Amino acid sequence: MFKKIFIAAAIGAVAFGAQASIVTNGSLTGNTGNYIYNAAPTTVTQFYGSVPTGDADVTGWTGSFVSIAANSSPWGKPGSLPHAAGETSGYVAGIQADGTLTQTLTDLQAGTYLLTWSDANRVGVSNSQNYTVSFNGVTLDLTPFTTKAGAGWNTESVEFTLAQATTGDLTFTGGTSYANTDATSFIDNVTISAVPEPASLLMMAVATLGLLAWRRRAQV
Repeated sequence: MFKKIFIAAAIGAVAFGAQASIVTNGSLTGNTGNYIYNAAPTTVTQFYGSVPTGDADVTGWTGSFVSIAANSSPWGKPGSLPHAAGETSGYVAGIQADGTLTQTLTDLQAGTYLLTWSDANRVGVSNSQNYTVSFNGVTLDLTPFTTKAGAGWNTESVEFTLAQATTGDLTFTGGTSYANTDATSFIDNVTISAVPEPASLLMMAVATLGLLAWRRRAQV
């Protein structure tokens, strides 16, 4: 799925200097052998007894998400879901109900960016899960993303444009309408890359044509 959003300067962009590393720990690597909630989503009501919460130690990420080992049996072994090549790190993060998964991105220069990630739902549950993606409080998806139970991994993407140098939070947020189910949106392989501007693409094309012409003359 591919979507494109323009984020205006009115969102409170903050000017910074040189471009920094865009996403930290995009593979969502954690420290648990099974699963642990960094914090419990406020509307999750299906738990019985204590909720396993604590510092999930997923570097770079905050929020009310669950850190899951890819072979975690209670979660349907997300690493063995169909098209599991989308899961490469041995860990994923999961958002349920109104759960959130957030990373603060700094030093994003003005321009267009491509955000990509992998998503999947659980095996053995009956409900799909909706979730949204936002940057600096602006929703990037024109319609919510949906993961279907047992359907396996998918690659999602959205393109967004910043009017000026910006810092802000990238956030995945679960749909609250599924508060009473075990539906979960697993998230993995989060990347953001700058999209070359048309002028830059034109310069690259001219340079390539020039190189090809030089090689042709050199072979004569």
